[in-house]
Amino acid sequence: KFRGHRWRPIAEMGAAMYLPFLALFVPLALKVIDAGALMLWGHLLMLPAMAVAMLLRPREYAHC
Repeated sequence: KFRGHRWRPIAEMGAAMYLPFLALFVPLALKVIDAGALMLWGHLLMLPAMAVAMLLRPREYAHC
């Protein structure tokens, strides 16, 4: 909000940052991955998720 973004894009970007981790909690609970893999893959998957959120609202993030 500080940089002039509206609440909906803020919520979408927040969701894009958390959803990869939420998806990885299932393999973590099943002991398929460990906490280190959760952190690694959560952060790696966060980048394309954030890119998708940005591509859905180009006017919000292009500053043109």
